[in-house]
Amino acid sequence: MDDNDSFIIANGNQMLPTQLVDDVKLIVERGLCDAYRETNFVLVKTYWNVGKRIVEEEQHGNFRAKYGKHLIDMLSKELSLVYPKGYSPRNLRDYRQFYLCFKDLEIWHSRVPNLTWTHYRTLLSVTDDDARYSVLHDNKQLYAAKYLTYLPTEEVLKREIERQKEIFYLQNKQNQETSER
Repeated sequence: MDDNDSFIIANGNQMLPTQLVDDVKLIVERGLCDAYRETNFVLVKTYWNVGKRIVEEEQHGNFRAKYGKHLIDMLSKELSLVYPKGYSPRNLRDYRQFYLCFKDLEIWHSRVPNLTWTHYRTLLSVTDDDARYSVLHDNKQLYAAKYLTYLPTEEVLKREIERQKEIFYLQNKQNQETSER
């Protein structure tokens, strides 16, 4: 024991090294972060696989589905009997759309590993297919570079998506005007 060591009083009169407490707190915090990150990845992967399975069932190998609304509604009713949250028709449609937008989840996740389901859902909110493609696919490196070290709030992500959509639409407008000349 060094004279410079600091201690905290625990259990009335027992002395506990401050460094020990700080080290254990850090280990626990890192563990909690790792658990959250891993849980989030498993959850996102589960939703992606649910979406994939729905698409497979809807399309039966065809390019376009012949039916879908009834399938999703019926599946939702069955799943809701066992899992009360997370499998509403809206959520199942979101999972389906998620799979359709991110056909290779492993590649996308390796580029932007810390996005949560809320972030993906926000990215899916881009309704124009061409703009969504531009925002999601042309800017993979942008998202990877920007969001690798921190997680944006949903509001920040929405603003970034709107900015990217505006750029996309302006570029398309300029290209059309150039081709008309």
